[in-house]
Amino acid sequence: MRDRARLLLGLCSLLGSTAACKRTPPAVTTAVASASAALPLDHLAPDELAPGKVEVYGFPVPRGMEVDSRIADRAYVSGRVSPEALANYVREQVIVSHVEIGAARTVFPMARIKAGPKDRLFTLEVLPDGPRTRLVIKDTTPPPPPLPGLTDAERWRAAGLTPDGRPLDPKKLE
Repeated sequence: MRDRARLLLGLCSLLGSTAACKRTPPAVTTAVASASAALPLDHLAPDELAPGKVEVYGFPVPRGMEVDSRIADRAYVSGRVSPEALANYVREQVIVSHVEIGAARTVFPMARIKAGPKDRLFTLEVLPDGPRTRLVIKDTTPPPPPLPGLTDAERWRAAGLTPDGRPLDPKKLE
């Protein structure tokens, strides 16, 4: 009788283990399916901005925004996006040690633009402006130190100017 019970117990455990090997646990399949459904790869999250085709100093201007003006050391960009969405977008595009968040603006001081020139520093300001939001990008790179051992007149000449600030060669300005 004991042998028969042992044989029956062994047979049941053998059948149970082979049935378990053929089955996929439902918890694993559900977790994988829910994770893939939660993160679609081809859609933006709500209020997330996508990069556009225009760049300013290496900064990709987000879709829905346009460059209003650009001069040598600053650019003005605006569009109908929320200030929070733009600030989050800027945060992803720059390397910065800290961000100054206020009621009227968000400032990214002394920031490096990830896709921009490595030797330049910028200050980026996100400003709400009615239904639009403005982004001001300023080149705040400190000027290089003066050349050592030069007199003031030699420094002016190296800059192409006379000591009173007039150009040495006015034809070069044409």
